[in-house]
Amino acid sequence: MRTPEVEHALDNASSYEEWLQAAQDHDRLTGLAAWREDDESPHYEASALRADIARMRELRTTGKALELARHLDHELGRQLNDLSSPELYDSALAGTKHLVEAYLETVESSLRWLAATEIVGLSRQAKTARFQVAEKVFGRSALLLSGGATWGFHHLGVVKALMDLGLLPHILSGASTGAMIAAGVCTRSDAELRGMFEDTDQLRLDGLLPFGLRKAWDQGAWLDPARLYEVLLNNVGGWTFAEAFARSGRALNISVSPTRSRQKPRLLCHLTSPDVLVASAALASSALPTLFPPIELRSRGPDGEEPYVAGERWVDGSLYGDLPKLRLARLHNVNHFVVSQTNPHVMPFLRRYDRQGLRTAVMGAAGSAVRHQSTLVTDIARRAAPGPLRQLADQAHALVSQDYSGDILLHPRFRPALLTRIATNPTREDLADFIREGERSVWPRVAAIRDQTRIGRTFRSCLSQLGAKLA
Repeated sequence: MRTPEVEHALDNASSYEEWLQAAQDHDRLTGLAAWREDDESPHYEASALRADIARMRELRTTGKALELARHLDHELGRQLNDLSSPELYDSALAGTKHLVEAYLETVESSLRWLAATEIVGLSRQAKTARFQVAEKVFGRSALLLSGGATWGFHHLGVVKALMDLGLLPHILSGASTGAMIAAGVCTRSDAELRGMFEDTDQLRLDGLLPFGLRKAWDQGAWLDPARLYEVLLNNVGGWTFAEAFARSGRALNISVSPTRSRQKPRLLCHLTSPDVLVASAALASSALPTLFPPIELRSRGPDGEEPYVAGERWVDGSLYGDLPKLRLARLHNVNHFVVSQTNPHVMPFLRRYDRQGLRTAVMGAAGSAVRHQSTLVTDIARRAAPGPLRQLADQAHALVSQDYSGDILLHPRFRPALLTRIATNPTREDLADFIREGERSVWPRVAAIRDQTRIGRTFRSCLSQLGAKLA
């Protein structure tokens, strides 16, 4: 059973190390530490995992590199499919079964051994090519940052926690406020990003400036996009997507939604729109109708700035592509999604992963029911709405019918008091609070993130090592 002391320690930890100690105390008191030590599970075959571990270690010890490579080709996908079961990470807070962790450690050390070992009959170029194919088959992980207006500043804490733990994916996607945060991350080198977290005063927080009443009426919007763009240029710089990728090594993806019915949502990145200005894309992705007017995307051409698509204007990326998983899969071979979710219409129904029991189950069921009913109602509305209202009804349907989940879902605690400040400029104190809450949302999911991204991170590290040798 839990004690008030453990509950207090979990809720008030100021670092991951403190939280982990409280989580280990929780697991010991509830008997879940013993669950971790027990190899058996209905979600995988324990004897097969033990045999696989022994086989990989034997092949390394005897120097049979090609045989080890073939073994990993045949066995890796089969075993990892079993080990990705969510139930393996929904019990103990501090981590999953020790046997699972031992298997992943053995796979990682085997891949690193293969990358570092000279293999007779296989050139460095051929070995690199085999690693590249294996990584493509395995797939990649991405961090997706949702919309959420002012609540989206929680994403900064998510990024900070993942970076501090060496778990930040190199592919990021953002919509609305998530686009602003992803842009700030992907236009900075690692050193610059650490410097930003050490001195957040370098960030401007005054992006929301109301129009006067007359101009608001003329524009059909309440907030001035020129002020937000000025703040974005300060916070993310005047880089293009291609320049951002070259600076940071991180692939930035920003969702924007069309204003014309015949246009489709777009995912802007260094592959699809290398010359588009990142600040312009983040502005467009944040242009929620009625708050901001539609935005023209800008790109850098041979003669300076120019429209990206002349005559087209774009609005909030969350309307049609809050979590653009299908497009990320096609563009970047992503098949594993870590989602940081802060949308106010989604958060009340999300579960806390350091909490279990009847209340958690009821909240999950309620969320599913509300979403289902909302999808039905808005679908009827968009079919019945007259011409001028049809686009609004279509946007409402797209908003409620999207899939807002991922393989791993992160979200801060839902605090209803924040609803009154959903579209206001945060203070410095607010920003510090958002960052702390964002970090805390990561800690209960560290074990799942670490384990489920471990092999992908190992492939990336090995390919970097092999590329350096070739160079």
